[in-house]
Amino acid sequence: MKSVILAAALVTSVTFSANAMSAEIDTDGDGMASFAELQVSYPELTEELFGEIDTNGDGLVDDEEMAIAVELGNLADPETDA
Repeated sequence: MKSVILAAALVTSVTFSANAMSAEIDTDGDGMASFAELQVSYPELTEELFGEIDTNGDGLVDDEEMAIAVELGNLADPETDA
């Protein structure tokens, strides 16, 4: 089951990466989203959930982490739910 979820997340990641991080989310244009940037689009986002989404623990969410969060239902897809 984990393999299926990871495979689906990878496919979504590739799709999402082609679109890159939305300028509405990535307001400083660095290609990553900070907690503050994400919280503007997702006011319900908690620091705990952000920590789960930020899988590499660098304090920022990249395209791949965002795609996985969307695939797992942790965040709404900014492309379709905008």
